[in-house]
Amino acid sequence: MPLIRVTILEGFASLQQKGEIVQQLSDGLASVLGEIVRPYTYALVDEVQSGAWGVQGGTLMTEEMMRSGIATSERQRSLRLTEERVRQAYNVLGSGDRQRIQEYWAGDMAWLVPGNNQISGWKRGLDEFLAFMDKVAYLTDNSFQMSWERVLITGEYSADIRHNTGHRAGNENKRLDIDVVHVLRWQEGRVVEGRGAIFGDGTAQFDEFWS
Repeated sequence: MPLIRVTILEGFASLQQKGEIVQQLSDGLASVLGEIVRPYTYALVDEVQSGAWGVQGGTLMTEEMMRSGIATSERQRSLRLTEERVRQAYNVLGSGDRQRIQEYWAGDMAWLVPGNNQISGWKRGLDEFLAFMDKVAYLTDNSFQMSWERVLITGEYSADIRHNTGHRAGNENKRLDIDVVHVLRWQEGRVVEGRGAIFGDGTAQFDEFWS
């Protein structure tokens, strides 16, 4: 029964951050010892009172650590790549709020659409990417949907696994029903590159749907 224990100053980490610490410590141990240990791994985040912890004869205070910059700034925390940020990035695309969109998508981003059809290929820059999104909505009479299956994160990359459905505008019998994955590369909290991939024989269906 592996036990991972971390001690921090009280009030130094939010409840969400403590959960992330537990998750990442568990993931790290499983990456070394194998997935067999995950069901038996216990991770614990302890807190000690501000002033009750000392280094080289001096006490550590939560407030002093915050002021001195030892703590990660709120902005840096907000830009960390998490599943929540990945989901937010997609959600803002439908908002029409350009300023909000640019918080998640870089102006010089690039996006690769797989296949060999009228919407395939690289979309260079945020304007071209948003125009592509508008075209998808137009060609499907706003029926195109991407349901969430799972989000994976490693380093500066995220991968969201989706199930895509929809029908062509003016022809509800021409339908799309495929599984896809989008691999995104992030820098400073924004997507700088995205690539789509389609599972199985979905590529043929994808090309046929947009023909």
